[in-house]
Order: sequence, then structure tokens, then C-alpha cells
Amino acid sequence: MSASIEQGNQLYGVAGGAARPIGVDLVTQALLTLDYAHHEVHEGSHFFYTNSLDLGSGISQVYLLTTPDTTKWVHMTFNYEHIAVLQFALFEGADRVGTTLQTAFNNNRNSLNTPGLVVHKGISGGTTDGVQMVNDLFGYSSGNSRVGGGDRNDHELLLKQNTKYLIRLTSSTADQLIVLRLIWYEHTSKT
Repeated sequence: MSASIEQGNQLYGVAGGAARPIGVDLVTQALLTLDYAHHEVHEGSHFFYTNSLDLGSGISQVYLLTTPDTTKWVHMTFNYEHIAVLQFALFEGADRVGTTLQTAFNNNRNSLNTPGLVVHKGISGGTTDGVQMVNDLFGYSSGNSRVGGGDRNDHELLLKQNTKYLIRLTSSTADQLIVLRLIWYEHTSKT
């Protein structure tokens, strides 16, 4: 192929006000793309929080999420894994106060950006958990045997700005091993 034909067949996109060539895999000729959440990782606007815990039967762990009062909105997915019966409840509009500030991490370890979303483990004060949005119960137990159960809620939830969200994990089984992962990016709304 001549250089002029390759240039004639090149696809371009506009980024930052300049035309840039769109990448194509040399072997398969497949278009090289990133989904939007992956793009946010590269931009340094994608964050995560992970907590592992062992709860007894009927015991709950509560987390309070506070979104910033800006138009940089939180696009959240929730992931929780457990070995037996677990209730996952999500509330919007809580008036509770968080007790133990948690550390969230940027997925782009070269970025100095920090999240606007604040995560606390445990709550105090206030009078309401807010409006219950999700009430999931997953897992299995039979006699003394336990069958692993889990859920991956991969539906993105765009959290309301300047709002408190409460997550309550409640174990229905003794010695319940749980991993909670909060995964989100923060993007300034154009609307």
C-alpha cells in the first residue's frame, strides 16, 4: 500500500480540538476502543473502596456514602461477595453521621486525583436511613453445610449530588465472610 492510500483510508476522531487517528489492530483490523468507565481510569477519575469482614448471624455492618455538592456526579456500581445468606440494603437521603472515615483509591495509580465521594464505616446520630432503594437477599444455607452465594450488581447507579446513601449488609448466618467493593467514577455532568 502506498502512504497516500493508507492516509486516505485512515479514520480520524476529534479530541481536545485536534483530529487524531483512530487506532486499528494490525492483525485483525478491529477498531481499538475503550468503554467509558475504562476511559475514566485513564483520566484518573475512577475510584474503588474494598472492605472484607466476618459477620455473625443477625449482625449488620453499615456504610455511609456522602456525595459532593458539585456537578461532578458519582457513577457507582456495587459488588458484594459472601459465602451464605446475606441481605444488601441501599437507602437514599439518610441524615446519619459517619463514624470511621475510610480510604478510597484511584484506579490510576499515577494520578494524584482524590474522590469527591466520602465513605464512612459505621454511623451515629440522625433519625432516618432514608428511602430504601434496594433490598436484596442472596445465598444458601442447609443444615450445617454452606453453599457459596453472591451477587454482582453491575447496573450503574448515578448518585444524586449532595446526598447521603446508606448501605446495610446483614448476615443471616454465623461466621459470614463478606467482601464489599464500591467501584465508581466521577464525571462532570453536561446537563
